[in-house]
Amino acid sequence: MYVQGPIGGLTLASLGADVIKIEQVGQADYMRSFASVFGVTFDDRGREWLYGSLNRNKRSLVLDIASASGRPVFERLIAEADAFITNLRADGLARYGADPDTLLGINPQLVYCRGGGFGLRGELAEDLCQDTVGMAHAGFMDAISPTEAPTYPPGSLSDILTGTNMASAVMAGLVKRGRTGRGCVVGTSQTQALLWLTSQAVGVAANLDQRMARFDRESVWNPLFTVYETADGWIAIAALQDAHWRGLAHAVGIASWLEDPRFAVFDDVVRNRDEFAVRFAEHMRTGTTEEWWQAIRGSGAWVSPVNRVEDLAADPDILANEYLVTFDDGFIGPPAVFDVDDFRGARGSTAEYGEHTDEILTELGYSDEQILELKIADAVW
Repeated sequence: MYVQGPIGGLTLASLGADVIKIEQVGQADYMRSFASVFGVTFDDRGREWLYGSLNRNKRSLVLDIASASGRPVFERLIAEADAFITNLRADGLARYGADPDTLLGINPQLVYCRGGGFGLRGELAEDLCQDTVGMAHAGFMDAISPTEAPTYPPGSLSDILTGTNMASAVMAGLVKRGRTGRGCVVGTSQTQALLWLTSQAVGVAANLDQRMARFDRESVWNPLFTVYETADGWIAIAALQDAHWRGLAHAVGIASWLEDPRFAVFDDVVRNRDEFAVRFAEHMRTGTTEEWWQAIRGSGAWVSPVNRVEDLAADPDILANEYLVTFDDGFIGPPAVFDVDDFRGARGSTAEYGEHTDEILTELGYSDEQILELKIADAVW
């Protein structure tokens, strides 16, 4: 449901897996009908995109897994599956008869993957959680905030990261099964995923009893490890060694500063950071982002324009790498989370509600007459 679990399936589907999404009879996935999110109001096309961004490349099976008629279908599906993915809580899974013990009893080679919120064990395991409160609990809202006030980045980042890690857990489980011949239970939670993402910040706090400084472009410990405003935008620069600084100085036309004892070597720049930052900021505003980017590339320092999200779909390097593609339905998005040899991700469309029910049931061995009986019983749609 929602984002986390579907992203786990989407990640595997993008890599070519045959992923079947089970939706409830009489209740399509909630993400098919979301009206707005993060200040964006969706029309029909927008809702189609939102659902597809989480469920592209999957087949849709509408099935009541708890009904007397639908349960055998579910069990037959599990018996033939390599993996089962869910982000429902343990008590709900038990009510559905979809808990690990039950499903591994049906298929001992199944890789059973659970996605959680605050954790998969402990006092909070059954508490309701989604990315807002997940980011709060894991310290992520604090870790990324430039101030003492927590911040909440849009885009379901926690859910997407956790769902992607769920897919990795499935692949690890499949490797283990290949070695042992037995299925296993794998999973992760928002807290686990976010602690992994912020492991350096958390590690400094937990081990050194200190805190990494919050990012403030007006006051940084290294004025060559930040962003600067240009004549028409922003540019990010990272220099950590004297060779980086010397190359950068020549690239942007301030080689004379190397003769100034205040800025002669990298350590001097850091020592006189406040004075340097003011002068360097003024200098960087004299050129455009593109001019500085081309000048600094190859200098030895790290550099990139600070892209706006609305510019990414036209970025030539992103397009050359096929990190964003236009699918057959006209929507733009990333086709895969990583490359495998020359494979750049599946390019399928988004299934309509119940689009593949008959097809999947036929594959499971049900006759046309049996499928009709299931529909009459409201077990499938």
